[in-house]
Amino acid sequence: ESHTNKRHSIWIDLDVSDSCYNSQLDSEDDDCMIRITRGASYQIGLPSPSMENTDGGEQKHVLNLSLGDLILGSKNEESKAWYPCPLSDSSRVSLYTPTGFANKVAAGTGLIRADAIGSTDGKNLEFNALDWEDGYFDLSAPWIQMYKIEQASDDGKSSLFGISRTVQRPLGLSSIGTLVSVFRYDQIATQDNSASVEVEAFDVLPGSLIKPKMHTLRMILYEGGGAGKDRFIPPLNTNECASNQYSSLRCSEVKLSDLTKHNLLLNSDGTWLIDRTVMLNPDSSLWMMVDFDETYLPFQKFPADANRGIDAFPSRAKFSIEAAAPVTLYSSSLLLLPPVPDMSMPFNVISLSCTLWAFVLGSLLNILVKRATESVKSDFTGEKEKRPIDKLKDKLKDKIDRLKRVFRKQAKTKAAVSTDESAEVDAKKSNMK
Repeated sequence: ESHTNKRHSIWIDLDVSDSCYNSQLDSEDDDCMIRITRGASYQIGLPSPSMENTDGGEQKHVLNLSLGDLILGSKNEESKAWYPCPLSDSSRVSLYTPTGFANKVAAGTGLIRADAIGSTDGKNLEFNALDWEDGYFDLSAPWIQMYKIEQASDDGKSSLFGISRTVQRPLGLSSIGTLVSVFRYDQIATQDNSASVEVEAFDVLPGSLIKPKMHTLRMILYEGGGAGKDRFIPPLNTNECASNQYSSLRCSEVKLSDLTKHNLLLNSDGTWLIDRTVMLNPDSSLWMMVDFDETYLPFQKFPADANRGIDAFPSRAKFSIEAAAPVTLYSSSLLLLPPVPDMSMPFNVISLSCTLWAFVLGSLLNILVKRATESVKSDFTGEKEKRPIDKLKDKLKDKIDRLKRVFRKQAKTKAAVSTDESAEVDAKKSNMK
């Protein structure tokens, strides 16, 4: 069944070699290598499988996928091409195939291992994009064919018990998200498929880094269909467990009251301690999800490298099975990145505040010092400071004197001009005589 495309997150990983940090390189062979990996996490709606005959002549549900189906989903209407980066020395596409499905890769996709063409199960396939013909690949061209097999082949690398803890932040690295804890029990690694295992799980939800919303806590138990494998991918919702695509998979929602034992403890800083005990059958896994909101930390609590994030406590699980010693496993530590404030903003605020105070105090001191200087001067010389009305009279007197001087100049200029004109008239009369 097809689903609506939904984006989760986009990430960029930058890997720099050690030679880039060494400024004194004796050998020219030690080049500085920078590897940039860009990826995206999202959900897409794949085409519906169809009944076709496989190489063995058996009819199975076959899913024919193109590169556009894997990247854009089944809702893409326009046929486009994908070009690798022309400046890169290496450009690869990694495809993690699900367990329990046989895969047949089409020719011309640039598969790195030639012996991998054919049926594989739960493998990591890599394709060299620089080997594509004409330098690009059509997104609508056949890429891989997948069909479900009855029993997945055991590669010997799957362990009996497993534990993992991840975080999903669809709106960004510092936004709201969901904590996911998984405990699994694989049946292929043991010979006794009827023995159940008791799992004593312990999780810490750090209240200083996130705000857990405990009313959103939900647990789902998956059984059969490879649910105990470490690369098991659950369906989007529990209603799909009854579909034909997941015929051998059973799933049910588990409440805290249904568990053998559970204990919730809230600390003063908002940290939740979740201790629970559950029984798992072979080929099963328990998924616990808790939504959370982001937390704004004071800048004093940030580490030296604020953009790296803060390590959170891992999950712990103790697996106890009859006639065997208990096994305690720990998940990987989570790196949570709270919203990071602008560390340069305090400096900017201090600079603007100091500039404002310097302007105010400077102007005030200038006025006070100038008035005090005039007062000291009048006390020393014996001169009294004029009243405002006297100052106004002096200004009016100065302006009147200026106007008088201007009028005198104009009168003298007119008298000189009239004298010159009379002299010219007398000279003309004497010439005529």
